[in-house]
Amino acid sequence: MYFRLVIKMRRKPLIIAGAVLFVVVLGAVFFSKVHYVDQRPAVAFGEEYFSQLKQGQVDDAFAMYTDGFLQKRGEEWRKLLTDLDTQNRGITDFKTLGSQLAPVTLSDSTDIPCVLVQYQVTRNTLTSQEKLTICPHQRGAEYGIAGHEITRSDTGQHFAAGITIRQETIFTTK
Repeated sequence: MYFRLVIKMRRKPLIIAGAVLFVVVLGAVFFSKVHYVDQRPAVAFGEEYFSQLKQGQVDDAFAMYTDGFLQKRGEEWRKLLTDLDTQNRGITDFKTLGSQLAPVTLSDSTDIPCVLVQYQVTRNTLTSQEKLTICPHQRGAEYGIAGHEITRSDTGQHFAAGITIRQETIFTTK
């Protein structure tokens, strides 16, 4: 009986030590893959974009898109935005609704920390919900708009170009 008691007493500290070690290793693996990304500069970048459009500085606003966006969709997107502003007499106000990290994996498996920023944009006769996918720009540390989505509030019509983020709910709890 004394022998069983000694074995049980020694096993308990080993089990506790093993569990603690497991939690520490699991935490180290998890936190080594987590990187903090400050979303505020991307949000400010998007606000600068809408501010320039509001002031009628279309060329300066379009210079804020990434080179890839401009090469693939630039002229077509510029025409769409110009028509939207002409028909609805320009942007009168905009408001940031929220932002979230949107990691984008490139074709070479490199992950880049993009930010999806949502805005409510008011034109004289139209309100729309707009999302900008803002990523680090290839010309350096500054940002660039890699994707833009517009949903008209009046008709629900949706326009999108560039990198767009699809959000899906896998499960919900009530």
